[in-house]
Amino acid sequence: MTYRLPGTVRGLGELQAAGELRSPPETLARFGFRQVYVAETETPFDMAMGAVEDLLSETGTDPEEIGAVIYAGALASSSTLAAEPAAVQGAALDPSGVMELFRYPVSRIQAELGMVRATAIGVNQQACASVFTAIRMGRDMLLAEPDLGPVLCVAADRFPPDATREMIYNVVSDAGCAVLLRRGWPSDRIVACGHVTKGALWDTAAMTNEIVAAYFPTARTLIHDTVARAGLELDDVAWIIPHNVSLRSWEILLGLLEFPMERLFADNIARVGHTIASDGVLNLRDLLDSGRVREGDRLLLFTFGFGLNWSCLLLEH
Repeated sequence: MTYRLPGTVRGLGELQAAGELRSPPETLARFGFRQVYVAETETPFDMAMGAVEDLLSETGTDPEEIGAVIYAGALASSSTLAAEPAAVQGAALDPSGVMELFRYPVSRIQAELGMVRATAIGVNQQACASVFTAIRMGRDMLLAEPDLGPVLCVAADRFPPDATREMIYNVVSDAGCAVLLRRGWPSDRIVACGHVTKGALWDTAAMTNEIVAAYFPTARTLIHDTVARAGLELDDVAWIIPHNVSLRSWEILLGLLEFPMERLFADNIARVGHTIASDGVLNLRDLLDSGRVREGDRLLLFTFGFGLNWSCLLLEH
């Protein structure tokens, strides 16, 4: 697994000066944030391609081996190669504008990297949970189709240039990531998956209070259910690998779970902030690179996405 961050780093004070925060920097610092990565020249496709190229190189994978590419876009603008949403305004009256909407990054990745045997699939409408859904789909495809080659899961998101960087007390970075799923890989085996959708809370802008109220009890239940699906207890989990939606939210949730804070990999909340769909992959990669994971350790990845989706992956290293 690999990830790509853009080249520009902005601190909370700089974001406030640019009018890109709603809350005072001091408040967001108490939630665990320090800085974010902002794509000024990089597109979502650039970050996705960079992550995929790094992954193929690191794993020594021949692109012609790949059996499927699953592209996960949390933002609708991440799932099209149209320059910006403004570029297709009035598209119903402009056939050339409509055609812009049918230019997909997953097909371009397949073509430019020579994945001639790979089918191309897009996943969206899962928000920050979209990568976990892509991974779950890829795993199920490998189980169902014995002759299918490795499955590549990739995601990238970039906030619109005029958007604020704060969403419900969390600060957002742009990022891309990639994961390769293979049969018989010697480590990081997927043991269980869990996913809950509460579609009644689909209107995120109008139902912020209801979303916050539902978040913690649903997260607690899903985490316990996912671990139980593997015949395990939460004490059997060596590390929880989080989304980066505020350290404070994890202090509350881990209290409900009675899980120790020292077994939460929280290093990237201050360093990177919330990367929308890439948090889990980014944090897993950095935890593995840190040397703190031992053979046989169980790793629980958890994320949450508007829509409204809670999602878990349980791995064995």
